[in-house]
Amino acid sequence: MDREKRNGNTPIPENLMEMLSKAQRKALPGIVCMGWEPRFLRQQMFQPPTVVMRNSNDGETGIMDEDGRFRIQDDTEIREQESEIQNQPPKNLHYI
Repeated sequence: MDREKRNGNTPIPENLMEMLSKAQRKALPGIVCMGWEPRFLRQQMFQPPTVVMRNSNDGETGIMDEDGRFRIQDDTEIREQESEIQNQPPKNLHYI
């Protein structure tokens, strides 16, 4: 599947913190301190957003659910893009 699904949206929206639940906003700083970086926001229609994260140390993938729970995913398949945006941490995370 080569078709881009985001329809022009960036992997990490500029207003990420506004889109997250209260529990996700509370959990995110601690997860980032442990070496995890937000990779993209997944939000299926009529579903709460989940944050897909990557560990900068070993490349593992993790998911932060709406309730702020974080789980490492061994079998998550992520499309790779040649864009440098995918490999850079977001510049505009403002923790609340």
